[in-house]
Amino acid sequence: MLKKINTYLFNKRARNYLSSTPREHRFVNYEKAKTVLLLFESDASEQNPKVRSIINQLQQDGKKVTAWGFVDKKEIETAIYPDFRILHHKQTDFFHRPLESYKTELQYAAFDLLIDLTVKPVVPLLYLAMYAVASFKTGLRKTEIPLYDFVLDMESKPVQPDSSDPLENPVDETYLYNQIIFYLKNIQTTD
Repeated sequence: MLKKINTYLFNKRARNYLSSTPREHRFVNYEKAKTVLLLFESDASEQNPKVRSIINQLQQDGKKVTAWGFVDKKEIETAIYPDFRILHHKQTDFFHRPLESYKTELQYAAFDLLIDLTVKPVVPLLYLAMYAVASFKTGLRKTEIPLYDFVLDMESKPVQPDSSDPLENPVDETYLYNQIIFYLKNIQTTD
């Protein structure tokens, strides 16, 4: 029940915020993106090997990467760094909105590209995606609120022909990342 209330409140707040806050957005292809904000749902152990691999790939391509995650726990063991942090319940209010200091920090940082790697709605990360100042935002469709400039819809993802079980081909952060990067590298613009 509380999850539905939090989702309802997010949708209401997001509509108000997006209608009252102008945003300058533009398409940024992979080559032109210099600064990247990654949003991800942390695993319970806070190791996040898939996300760390993605960060390494981006850094090898010369991108400055900032990664913010959320874990569904009251305390975390991972240290908070300027470019990598995992938020938890004590860093959000009762309705899962990140504390004002995190909102302010995101609003004063500017990114070329925001990539949301979450595959299901995580309300604190949806708030972060909304508050982040990024020229181009991309992620998986999780809500009807227009948070992203480029949205992937994976509900109709085809099952691999050699597998009859759709659970063998789950959409995870690596698959989502690879799809987003494929499109960002292949879309040509004339700007």
